[in-house]
Amino acid sequence: MIQTPQQFRQAGFGSQFAWIDFVNSQERDGFGRITDHLSNPVWLAYFLRHFDFAQSLPARVPYRTLAEFRELLRGIAEHLAAGRTPSASDLRVLNAALMVPARHRLVQRQNGFRAEVLPVRFGWPWILSRIAASLADTLTQFNRERVKICANDGCRWAYYDVTKGKTRRWCNTRTCGNRDRVRRARAAAKRAR
Repeated sequence: MIQTPQQFRQAGFGSQFAWIDFVNSQERDGFGRITDHLSNPVWLAYFLRHFDFAQSLPARVPYRTLAEFRELLRGIAEHLAAGRTPSASDLRVLNAALMVPARHRLVQRQNGFRAEVLPVRFGWPWILSRIAASLADTLTQFNRERVKICANDGCRWAYYDVTKGKTRRWCNTRTCGNRDRVRRARAAAKRAR
């Protein structure tokens, strides 16, 4: 169970894409065990802090709503990894999530000006809208063909492939990639007997 910021990062969270980290909050370890990080208030607090979504964990976590939204985003990640675009019904749900009243503010920081979008009222609808906005940014400003799902069927971690040739197959070559190589070597040894 994740209890520290270091464990949060070591587990592979803290990417630049909030929606991908949110999808991966249901973590499969590659051996059939599933950990649902949404039920871990420490993980949730680190997630919210990392993406600057809330100063503190909002009261009463709507687990069912979060889990349903995660499943929607998981389906979209699977579609993108397969080279398909989100369906019209998925876009309707995303657009509904984005419809949270907000105001814009210009602030001056040490390194210059920055435009901020702030909610009229903080809460879970605002957080879900920011997660949906992260996906919208991925679709409009990044190469959606780089969204992939780990080739390890026991893992299925979503990730953004930053390799030059878009050739990455596993979320992590040291864990899932190594497991795949070991499986293939054992299968080859078995066939050779």
